[in-house]
Amino acid sequence: MKRSYRRALFLSSAAGLVLMAQPVFAKEDPTEEAAPVVDEAGDDAGGEIVVTARRQSERAQDVPIALSVLTGASLERTGGYTLTDVQFQTPSLTAYNSNPRNSSIGIRGIGVSSASDGLDTSVGVYIDNVYLGRPGMALSDLIDVDRVEVLRGPQGTLFGRNNSAGVLNITTRKPEFTFGGTAELSAGNYSYNQERISITGPLIDGLLAFRVTGFNTHRDGVFDNIKTGIGANSVGRSGGRIQLLATPASNFTLRLSADYSIEDDTCCVSATKLVLPASLSATTNRTLQTLAALGYVPAPNNYSQNNALQNMKTDQKGVSLQADWDLGFASLTSITAWRYWHFNPLQDSDGTPLDVIQVNVAQTKDDQYSQEVRLASPPGRFSWQVGAYLFHQKLKDHFILNQFGTDASNFYTTYARFANPAAPAIVIAPGSQYLDDVDTTVDSVAAFAQANFSVTDRLTLTGGIRYTHDKRSGTSDTSTIGTPYVPTSIPFHYDVSVTDDNVSYLASISYKLADDVLTYASYSTGYKGSGLNLNSAVSAGTPLVLAPEKVRNWELGLKSQFFDRRLTLNLSGFSTNLSGLQANIVPTNGNRSYLANVGDVRSRGVEVDASLRATDNLTISANGSYNDATYKSYANAPCPVGVTGICDLTGKPLFQAPKWVGNATIDYHFELANEVRPYALAQVSYRSSTFGTADAGPYSRIDSYALANFRIGAAFGKGRYDLSAWVNNVFDKKYFQNLSTTAIVGTSPFAYSGQLGTPRTAGATLRVNF
Repeated sequence: MKRSYRRALFLSSAAGLVLMAQPVFAKEDPTEEAAPVVDEAGDDAGGEIVVTARRQSERAQDVPIALSVLTGASLERTGGYTLTDVQFQTPSLTAYNSNPRNSSIGIRGIGVSSASDGLDTSVGVYIDNVYLGRPGMALSDLIDVDRVEVLRGPQGTLFGRNNSAGVLNITTRKPEFTFGGTAELSAGNYSYNQERISITGPLIDGLLAFRVTGFNTHRDGVFDNIKTGIGANSVGRSGGRIQLLATPASNFTLRLSADYSIEDDTCCVSATKLVLPASLSATTNRTLQTLAALGYVPAPNNYSQNNALQNMKTDQKGVSLQADWDLGFASLTSITAWRYWHFNPLQDSDGTPLDVIQVNVAQTKDDQYSQEVRLASPPGRFSWQVGAYLFHQKLKDHFILNQFGTDASNFYTTYARFANPAAPAIVIAPGSQYLDDVDTTVDSVAAFAQANFSVTDRLTLTGGIRYTHDKRSGTSDTSTIGTPYVPTSIPFHYDVSVTDDNVSYLASISYKLADDVLTYASYSTGYKGSGLNLNSAVSAGTPLVLAPEKVRNWELGLKSQFFDRRLTLNLSGFSTNLSGLQANIVPTNGNRSYLANVGDVRSRGVEVDASLRATDNLTISANGSYNDATYKSYANAPCPVGVTGICDLTGKPLFQAPKWVGNATIDYHFELANEVRPYALAQVSYRSSTFGTADAGPYSRIDSYALANFRIGAAFGKGRYDLSAWVNNVFDKKYFQNLSTTAIVGTSPFAYSGQLGTPRTAGATLRVNF
């Protein structure tokens, strides 16, 4: 099967290129690929922002989809360069990151679960039309970006891969035939420095252009480790991208892109928020007694005492080729891509200053190949698109599930003897390991189509359909080295596969009440393929194969602009029903986490996205969402810490799904003599409280928080130079981004901990355009 899929990928790629390699003739003024037209004076407040949310260039205000757009200019102006920055500027988006491998993205409360080799993502991330098979691939800095589109709700009838919750569509700036570039240097506290450079221009005038982009970002750790003296949660990322754009004819373009990036830092160390009371349960009391007997008394803290080094290393690279051929009656697009992602971490795994579990990591290698072919009609009363998509992914993981340290024998012996003083001594040789090697293969074939019919100049009907065939297979084999603790080193061997077929569809109606007022209603379905439980010894009754997620989504929306497009007001109301939500379950008995379908979910709410250019100098923008995301049916649920048996979570809030989200920006500038343009920006973001774990336990509640960022600066030299000073998290708000139990494997949880957000940072940025 693997060979046949690879053969299909190769043949479809070759066929697309052969079709396009017909005799063509260069012209002196080639027509370049459609790009967004942005009014830089106020690109988010009445400027003509063009998006490709429906795989064709359209004004964002004319697209009957709930979407938010951040232009590259607005990201640069606010200093944003990560998915977290995008999260704080758009409604209903949650970027979850417990480490580069276990990261995920959620929209409207759906999709936020620890990543696993056995699962697809609910929110598809695309960079230059290429789907990223692992969420960690999207954690690289957003440098030299043209725009970021956040599409909310199922999007499967146009995008290549399964996107049951939404899409994050990232488009980078393409090569240009006019020489130019940008260089940027930033510096700040915690030894922060960031360097960016982008250069573009012609190699062969009118025929071949290039673009080279590079970046380096460094920041020291912001979370002290009083045990090792090495600051945790540092940032260390760098990389580059090279692009070539060939225009051999006015109706034919080729865009070749290659990129490489690395991460090497001390990311993702947790802080203890609370210690569980000893009275909660006999096993909790026993865990706390054992820790105290070995000299450690856990407490809420603003520092780490982990005794092992933390080092997160990733490297990724990729190549893509996009060919666009205007055939007259339609445009043919072929996108061929390969990507590789490697994760090689080192982290303390018991979360204490003791040397019980030295290492618990997954060394991951991900190879993926994709091929997409689309045929799209030109705009008109009846417009259509058809396409096909092929995807092959090969994942290899070497898990060090547990590597036992010098305190392991003493810890487990003491823990056993607090229950039974006559228990025999437990002997574990330091360095003993419990290992697991996982090999996962994913193959997917899809065909999709969508059409728009303008009944009148104001009324448009849209319909779309998608067929997907998925196959996922995996093996998982454990082994041991030395004498690991037997109760936590259960041997298992899995060899399992699952095949799915799905048909998803979209029906939409839109009506223009006026030239700049669009209303729409839609019903769509979405799908996320079956999953596999491969990374832990599942308990009796826990299936190895997870059922697919299936989504039904109803949407009502309004997109409007008033007062010569100075005021933009977009509203959307949604109701989403999802059956079989796939999630990561963290047991409260100290066993390893596992995957499960956690019942049916309903997410419904309202989103608003507005901007006002109050004067030629003042722009105010705001967006927010109310999202009531609950378990619609989850009667056989795991219980929170301290509760035994089986719990019914029906009607309880969904985890990592804040009910209220709000963001606002004030942007003011004015003109001085000598073409100096001072400006000031203020940003505020708010997220209401939510739960950090699927069991909705009271100890896992993440408190609400609000953040403020300020920036002042000036553009001068006819816009060639821009110098600014900035402060992020101005009031130094302490807040948790995630929260889960802290436990030493084989014992009960004793605390809840999570990653703190970045404290107050300050610095300056100089940008030069040439």
